[in-house]
Parts: sequence; structure tokens; C-alpha cells
Amino acid sequence: STRWSLLRRRPLSSSPNAAPTVGPGPLEPPDLPRLANSARISLSPQEAEEFAPKIQQVVDWFGQLQAVDLESIEPSLRADTAAGSSLREDKAEPFANRDAIIEALPSYDDPYIKVPNALTKE
Repeated sequence: STRWSLLRRRPLSSSPNAAPTVGPGPLEPPDLPRLANSARISLSPQEAEEFAPKIQQVVDWFGQLQAVDLESIEPSLRADTAAGSSLREDKAEPFANRDAIIEALPSYDDPYIKVPNALTKE
């Protein structure tokens, strides 16, 4: 089995031995401590009690989406594009005003644009 097979729909419980859910059906309630840990947030017991119904509502909405019959829907790349339609060729094109763009950058080390760190492991 490949890495992608691990992405099948699974119940949102903390049980590591839980079997993947197959087909439409109700989703299990989420394991709030595990969910908070995955999101890298801490929840007090009072906050967990407050957020549990709200998170369950989101899970219920996903359950409603899973119940939608998509068998008769043709695949598409986006709402206004059929799957078989041709798109433009993906090729690099130079900017006419490249120098002006580079001048406006706060930090540039050819060919890289330097930006502040957005993700940390804190």
C-alpha cells in the first residue's frame, strides 16, 4: 500500500486501531485533546467543554457533505472548466518591469527573494 492509501477517510477518534470508515455514514465525534494537540493549541477543560459542540457541528457538516451523491457529476478542474478542456501551456514568462519589482523588494539575493520565517516549531 502506498502513502496515499493512508489518506482514506477515517473516524476522528483517538483509537489507533479504529478501522477506516467506508462509504457514507455518521462520523465519530472528534477526540478534542488530540485535535487540539494537532492544531498546537492548549485547551482548558472548560474550553474543551465549550468548543466540543461547535466542533461536533463542523464534523456533522462534513457528514452531510459525504452524503451527497457525486456519481453523476463530471470531474472538473474548477467550476467553469470541464475536465477535458485544454488549458494554456505552463511556461515561464519574464516580467516587463522585473527591475522595478526587484527594486521594491525589502531583501533580494539573486535569484532569491528573502522573506521572514512564517513557520516555527514553537
